[in-house]
Amino acid sequence: MQWNHLLAGSLLLILASLTGAEYLGTTISTDGVVILTGSDQDGNGSVASRIMAIGTSELSRIIGDEGGIGMTVQGRGPLLFSDHTTGTTPTQLGQACVFLTPDRINADSRANLDASGILSSGIYAMTRVPGRGISGETLVNGSGIMLLRSGSDGNRTTRSTGFVSGNMTLHDLTRY
Repeated sequence: MQWNHLLAGSLLLILASLTGAEYLGTTISTDGVVILTGSDQDGNGSVASRIMAIGTSELSRIIGDEGGIGMTVQGRGPLLFSDHTTGTTPTQLGQACVFLTPDRINADSRANLDASGILSSGIYAMTRVPGRGISGETLVNGSGIMLLRSGSDGNRTTRSTGFVSGNMTLHDLTRY
């Protein structure tokens, strides 16, 4: 009789996974190991995130809220995380470089945000909204190493890279 319940539940889970979700929320508390990945994509951009926590940890994740992803993890053990976001930014037609061809002046530029790191313990929180007008925010409070990168290509090209190690309190906000 229990096999019937297991089979029916498995069938319902398989059917639910085929429909696609508008919104996905996950909350996990554990004293073991948790590995969680997620992604969101539309015609204007994408976001992918991965996190691994070892030891006592609490994790909360939301995918699909306003086309983005949000994640918070607090752990007393090691935390490994990585996320990558791409999107388009509308071109501002005011001034243009004289070396750009007309098709480049009217084209949208591409932007990306990356964050990755390893914390011995602490808190990592991030939000990413891909698409037109890409934005992201990263909050870190802990001890470890962290790499942040962002940039955009187009009429106005920008690049930023940051590396932090040791005890840190970090707040990074980027909008293109």
